[in-house]
Amino acid sequence: MNILDEAKKIKPYLVKIRRDIHAHPELGFEEYRTQRSILRELKKLGIPCRKMVKTGVVGLIKGKKPGKTVLLRADIDALPIEEENVCSYRSKNKGVMHACGHDTHTAMVLGAAKILSVKKNEMAGNVKLVFQPREEFVDSEFDPAEEMVRLGVMRNPKVDMCAALHADHSVLCGKIKVIHGPVMANADKFRIQISGRGAHGAEPQLARDPIYAAACVIQALQSVVSRNIDPCDPAVVSVTMVHGGTAMNVIPPEVILGGTIRTLNDKVYKLVKDSMRRVVEKTCESLGLKGKILFIKAYPAFANDERTAGLFERSAAKLLGGQNIVKNAVSSMGGENFAYFARKAPSVFCWLGVSKGKGQYPIHHPRFDIDENALVVGAAVLAGFAADNTGLN
Repeated sequence: MNILDEAKKIKPYLVKIRRDIHAHPELGFEEYRTQRSILRELKKLGIPCRKMVKTGVVGLIKGKKPGKTVLLRADIDALPIEEENVCSYRSKNKGVMHACGHDTHTAMVLGAAKILSVKKNEMAGNVKLVFQPREEFVDSEFDPAEEMVRLGVMRNPKVDMCAALHADHSVLCGKIKVIHGPVMANADKFRIQISGRGAHGAEPQLARDPIYAAACVIQALQSVVSRNIDPCDPAVVSVTMVHGGTAMNVIPPEVILGGTIRTLNDKVYKLVKDSMRRVVEKTCESLGLKGKILFIKAYPAFANDERTAGLFERSAAKLLGGQNIVKNAVSSMGGENFAYFARKAPSVFCWLGVSKGKGQYPIHHPRFDIDENALVVGAAVLAGFAADNTGLN
């Protein structure tokens, strides 16, 4: 089976699916229309499927012969962004947009399923199709990827390897970027509470000013990475939120700061946390105030399994040619809850070039769009990886 040729044949299908999802974006745990669309397409292909974790879907292409089980994952939620593109498939849902490419991811995995399902009787093993909700936000009672794992998505049949592709605006369409080693960072949050004593703005000597203390804390936090972490270990501390005060002539009793921490491993994460706690507490104490910091765990860091990344790279090169594989790519300080799948089985997370070239807008921009030829590439590479590891090729 020439998988790239098969993917080219179904390009109209891929474009139709992607544009339909793009025009009807839904935020995390609200992806009911998207879920119905996925279930409908899988049932048309004769693939057994079920709902999982509110708005998620899991399908299984079961081979006739025993072998490995390969999991292909797509995230399906959109972002709270008002789309600015002018096109026939522009978002119909005000204030919501597929600005991160999850419409592309969903269409590619459905395309891979369409290619593979016709050959299931020749397959030695299985392909598990996971459509995961709510990747963009974790401010909920549970993480959907972690919950899928807890509920057994990696079992029955046991998953031997996982793969995911993510749209990359910085890479030209037709290319795949492969990372060997760390891929994504811990994407954790922090909340700092600075408690002092309020007073009239004309009598600052009567206050314990949390506004001034907050300014000192923000400045001191810049030393956490630059003076506590090895320069060879990537780490980021960003204060992104400041809340304090209600009137221009009143010194408030409290200020709240918030932000994010990004590290590529748990050892550095612990060093950053310990340093931040010391900076907050001691800086506030020196000014006569009390500072408390709360760390909110989000996505864990993860790295590509070396062997699985090699298998994925070989499958992609066989289809696209070695010249279209971008190697020696660097890690991202972004976060991804694909990490929970990667903790349970050898996994690979790679980047799909979707750029149209000059003038390409980045992901999370209100004018982000893709070169739709990337849908063919992505579906072919995912199907090829699954085929190579279930005895089809």
